[in-house]
Amino acid sequence: MIHKKNFTDLRTQYSKFSFDEINIIESDNILHISYVYKIHVNEEAENSESVEDINFTHSIIVNKKTSENLPAEDISAAIFYLGVAEMVNYWKISCAKIIEINTGFLDTYQENWFKNLFYNGLGEFIYINNIVVSEKDFFEFHYSEKLKQDCKDANGSKFAPLSNILLSETILLPVGGGKDSIVSYELLKPEFSKALTLFSVNPIEATKRLFKKAEESEENIQNIQVQRILDKKIVHCNGDGFLNGHVPFSALLGFITVLTSLVHGKKYILLSNESSANEENVIFEGLKVNHQFSKSLKFEDDFRSFVNKYIHPYLEYISFLRPLSEIQIGKIFAEFPENFPIFKSCNSGSKKDIWCNACPKCLFAYIILFPFVGKENMLTIFGQDLFENSDMQEMFHDLVDESRVKPFECVGTYSEVNLALRMSFYQYNAESIKDFPILLQEYIATYSNDGFEELDVLENSEELTKIDEENNNLDKIPSKFFDVIKREFE
Repeated sequence: MIHKKNFTDLRTQYSKFSFDEINIIESDNILHISYVYKIHVNEEAENSESVEDINFTHSIIVNKKTSENLPAEDISAAIFYLGVAEMVNYWKISCAKIIEINTGFLDTYQENWFKNLFYNGLGEFIYINNIVVSEKDFFEFHYSEKLKQDCKDANGSKFAPLSNILLSETILLPVGGGKDSIVSYELLKPEFSKALTLFSVNPIEATKRLFKKAEESEENIQNIQVQRILDKKIVHCNGDGFLNGHVPFSALLGFITVLTSLVHGKKYILLSNESSANEENVIFEGLKVNHQFSKSLKFEDDFRSFVNKYIHPYLEYISFLRPLSEIQIGKIFAEFPENFPIFKSCNSGSKKDIWCNACPKCLFAYIILFPFVGKENMLTIFGQDLFENSDMQEMFHDLVDESRVKPFECVGTYSEVNLALRMSFYQYNAESIKDFPILLQEYIATYSNDGFEELDVLENSEELTKIDEENNNLDKIPSKFFDVIKREFE
């Protein structure tokens, strides 16, 4: 049995986390970056002799478009800030109070920006590990005297320079294995195929199927793949009881896409994050814990401002699907049935390329697509009717009932889950409650005071037809992209 360590003891045992090196190897078509980090034992702590410092090496491998070496001054900022962001994977193991950076400097704005990212992006981690700490006391940045002296001796700027790379009017579209990025691809392809390049980090099989489809299409849309390699010692630390939990992966992906955009000279990074990502899962000690914090509108705005101020002034980072909710995206996805065999949205089953049919993500995807894709297609996709799965009752209530903790997955809002469930009743020729599958019976019994008759709902519900023109970024980039979405709902 693993003896789980706690936050307070670890901060006593390990006094410092350091970001020590950035190593870059550039060949004809590869940019290989490695970051070296270390967790330092507090030599003054009890039993310090029985523990050791822990070293980590983290790697990013980006394919280049040219054999020529990239000017260091044009990519150094993107590389450095990516390294600062990737620290979160390793720092969280011990949550040392001091983070010492030996590879560059952060100004006060940047320090506060990364503190906000770590604190809110690790909200689920904080909640799961029952850590009671303020953002101010989460950690503090230090810089080594050697770094300060080296910078002084070189008469160089303390901060990474802005990039001057010329960016073309082209699009980098990050895609995963799920329905959202497929919807972005299908909507953008007719008008922007010549400008469009798909992108993925460590693509899963579902992503590779989309890549193949795009390459074999009439438009011959290409892709860029990046390898991201975590140090395997993380797994050993998890097994030894160190702190573990969700990290803001979309923020890390954001920095990787920025670097890739610079390497390939692309101006637009179009994400597939929707308005539903803004809703938190639970409030813990005053902190709004949102599993999807780094997919939220607030983070998107903050990230774009950071990029334009410190990395490249003209690079655009924007979510193409932000004006839409998950249920609207599900409705559009159903219009492209050729993608039903391609997509997978299950994180638990992603390595095996399956729907596990046992997690909240599977159940949410089933609920949100059921009214539009139809029962028979859903049975083909999932292999079973999840509404008949009694083992999923607890997570079903977690998705439906806003008085509970929403599952820590990329799932939609309570209101759209309820709407999708009410619309699902139309798929059954039921004359009584007993004619419905068990989870829908449960829904009627628990959430409908007047029984079956109360559940009638019109398919032209406002949630299905109204574009959110307030909480989005319609004014941040050329409207030509969003005109595609607007036409969907005219």
